[in-house]
Amino acid sequence: MNFTTKERFLLEDQKNHEEICILKYQNYASMASCQQLKSIFQQNGQKEVEHYNTIDQLLKGQMPSTGQSGGQQQSGGQQQSGGQQQSGSQMQMQQQSGSQQSGSQQSESQQQSGGKQSGSKQSGGQQSMQMSSQQTKMTQQQPFQPQGNSAGYSKSDKDLCTDMLMTEKYVSGSYDTAIFEFRDPQVRNILNHIQKEEQQHGEAIFNYMENNGMYQVK
Repeated sequence: MNFTTKERFLLEDQKNHEEICILKYQNYASMASCQQLKSIFQQNGQKEVEHYNTIDQLLKGQMPSTGQSGGQQQSGGQQQSGGQQQSGSQMQMQQQSGSQQSGSQQSESQQQSGGKQSGSKQSGGQQSMQMSSQQTKMTQQQPFQPQGNSAGYSKSDKDLCTDMLMTEKYVSGSYDTAIFEFRDPQVRNILNHIQKEEQQHGEAIFNYMENNGMYQVK
């Protein structure tokens, strides 16, 4: 397998990126206080070792095989994505149901208030003012609280996640650039497969951060 000078340079560059990822994941897995986060770092680190070996084989003129592994991971990613979409739909349905119930309660309250006003305008006006005052107090006493307990996670774990998420974004972007520079379609497919797994690494870290209140999407 003959690579151009530029292609070889790009492979060497990606190999160095993978080496950095391996070292980071190994170190951060030992530093993380949460067992779930340790597991994520360890699993991602093992995949980075596979990526490193794949790039090393290409530089040695060998054609590695990554088809079966890629298919399984893509299937797993689709299942996770489907579960997230279903969960999102359920949340939307719950929110809509809550809005409908709230609207129904307000409508009933207004009807009752209207009936009392027809009987006694002065008494109805006082009740309306009292209801408005009570609603204002309830709004003040129940501020919006985002999902996830912001005080329930380690600040150090958040810093580790933030650094690895930025690293994965950079590495994935560098693979995207490298793919367009290679002439061999097999090599392009291999690099594309690695890039997809890098995106999955970033997704796993992002989901962990969001579920634990470290990363709030507004």
